[in-house]
Amino acid sequence: MAKTKTPHKPAQLHLKIRIPHVILDVRGADPKVAEALAEGLDELGARFHVLGSGMKSVPHVFSLEEALEEAHMWVVMGTKVPTEFKMIIDRGIVPIMLAGIHPKADNYNPIEEDGNAFLFDKMSHWQIYSALVRALENFNFSYDWENLRAQGRSLME
Repeated sequence: MAKTKTPHKPAQLHLKIRIPHVILDVRGADPKVAEALAEGLDELGARFHVLGSGMKSVPHVFSLEEALEEAHMWVVMGTKVPTEFKMIIDRGIVPIMLAGIHPKADNYNPIEEDGNAFLFDKMSHWQIYSALVRALENFNFSYDWENLRAQGRSLME
């Protein structure tokens, strides 16, 4: 009795692609800085939504609840911590903000795996863009990203 061959099925590779969702909180931001930043966002592999008025070239969120539900990163483009900061941290959203606006914020160092936020030194679109790029690069390393999210909770202690 002859054996019949079963057709060979190619191996299937299942990839989970994580696309970072970034909220640009422009409430209280300098409109010139926000618009200058918007020009470079298309070059980054992320989904951006704006909370607040301004940045007409970037889609806006429908509500704060939507922003909190979907965000991986929250860029604070004002000079004060948002009133919803506790909710942002409780949901494991990583803040990107001006150094000095939160007393417990510590700039993330990927070599030491230490820090709880990505900080920029002054309110310029280049400084914000630099911090945003660093955050997006670290997002690709899921283990490190989860540790960073956990360390972020120290901002509320």
